[in-house]
Amino acid sequence: MLAAMAAGCAAFAFDIKKVEASVYKVFATPKGSTGTGFLVSGRRTVITNFHVIEKNTEFMVIYRDGKEVQVAAARVIAYKPNLDLAVLRVDRDLPGTALTLAEFEPDKLTNVVTVGFPAAADDAVKGRPLTVPELIQRLKDPTALDPTVTTGVVSRMTSAESPQLNARTVQHNAAINPGNSGGPLFDKCANVMGVNTLVALNSQGLFFSIHSSEVVRILRETGVEYAAVRTPCLTAEGGGGIMIPLVLGMSAALAFAALVFALRSGATLGGLSKVVSRLTMPRGKPSPRGYTREAAQPSQFKHWGRTSALSLLSTGGGKSFSLGGGRALVVGRGHQCQITIDDDTVSSNHARLQLDAQGQRVAITDLDSSNGTFLNGKRISSGRAHVGDVLRFGTAEFRLAAGGASGAIAPTPRSAPNQGWMLSGFDPSGRALQFELRPMMENGGAGEAATTWTFGRDKARSQFVIDDGSVSGAHAEITYEPLQGLTLRDLGSTNGTRLDGEKLGKNPVPLDETGQEITFGAAKLRLSRLV
Repeated sequence: MLAAMAAGCAAFAFDIKKVEASVYKVFATPKGSTGTGFLVSGRRTVITNFHVIEKNTEFMVIYRDGKEVQVAAARVIAYKPNLDLAVLRVDRDLPGTALTLAEFEPDKLTNVVTVGFPAAADDAVKGRPLTVPELIQRLKDPTALDPTVTTGVVSRMTSAESPQLNARTVQHNAAINPGNSGGPLFDKCANVMGVNTLVALNSQGLFFSIHSSEVVRILRETGVEYAAVRTPCLTAEGGGGIMIPLVLGMSAALAFAALVFALRSGATLGGLSKVVSRLTMPRGKPSPRGYTREAAQPSQFKHWGRTSALSLLSTGGGKSFSLGGGRALVVGRGHQCQITIDDDTVSSNHARLQLDAQGQRVAITDLDSSNGTFLNGKRISSGRAHVGDVLRFGTAEFRLAAGGASGAIAPTPRSAPNQGWMLSGFDPSGRALQFELRPMMENGGAGEAATTWTFGRDKARSQFVIDDGSVSGAHAEITYEPLQGLTLRDLGSTNGTRLDGEKLGKNPVPLDETGQEITFGAAKLRLSRLV
């Protein structure tokens, strides 16, 4: 009974070791701003405060990888000054896992925990570093980069309303200091309640964190995947916290004692004996994230005694994979993935696939891959694929087909696999753009059909979205005609469309197949042929 009580109490305790690997120090130059950030999506997307990166041009995310301190370059992919939030994309995979955001508002006296890197904590005993080399030298100390943890309770929910900040905030008394900015505020279940932001001057115990619902807002607008919960976690807080573990422990102890007594008395357990033997059989070590590598194999597929409904057939002669219904499968180059693709353009954890219960379509989620996930030539963060669609991870291309990987039914693809073009470049903020143009097939697959692709800022009117203020809602279009090739036409955009520097008029102009520069507003892209 005591063992069960101890296990119950431990289940309700906040485990700092589960989250601190996902919290990082953020350093920005030339102002030398320091703050904290945390992993919110995939392995490379980090949230911090806007005031940490404001008026700076270079950004670094600093973390510990085992015993070594690592410094990774980052770039800003989105920011909201009025929410005091910024989204960073790091140039390499980070340790830890993406943290879960709480979309609910906490009650008063909810226990909270802050984790971060307040500069004063180290400066008080070691002196303040004045240059980047001094900072890097300090971080080589084995005791460096150890996050500071403080605890407290929620005082109230409130709103900050000023020209500089207009956001929902959590007021609490868990101490934060300069350097904590951008770090997470956790509840007892390690859900992120907020982003630590403000300290009230000339006061005691008044600290403010931007509520995590504001983080959800900026991630939605940016198209970044995230994990969230909408209901409070079930923890027993306050003086009565021992009651639930005590009741559970006593119940478990009594049940176990009754079972032992029955077994020792020679009672016949009937069907229960099968359950007991099954529970005591040795089990293999579980795979990461609850996945099993049996879920997808290169040749033969095993799924609870049934064959799979859909397959990924390589269009380049490589391995093909069968998919199982109801299970999430990770595609990537790493050996921990259920679908392992040996290709340098594929990220370690590239994308997640899940076949629906009917086995008719596959949900696809990109995991912040370096070279993108594509559905029928269009780069996606998430989407759904049907039989016949073409999926591409980096440069590894597959067609979704019915049946198993061997002897699968291969329907006519919806797009022509050997005909296509690529538009690639950058928007004014430095974000990479890559659009794949593949003409559709005529009904029955008899030949290529006329196809038009629209470019613009409005997701409702444009197939390919360029999220920049210089780009109109529906800015321009490229059309393919089987006997005429490609043409480019401006759609009355505000800032115009240019071809090799020349502004287009109202009439469409022909495009060569390679090398031409196309400018939508201030976003510059170059046309190349897909091989």
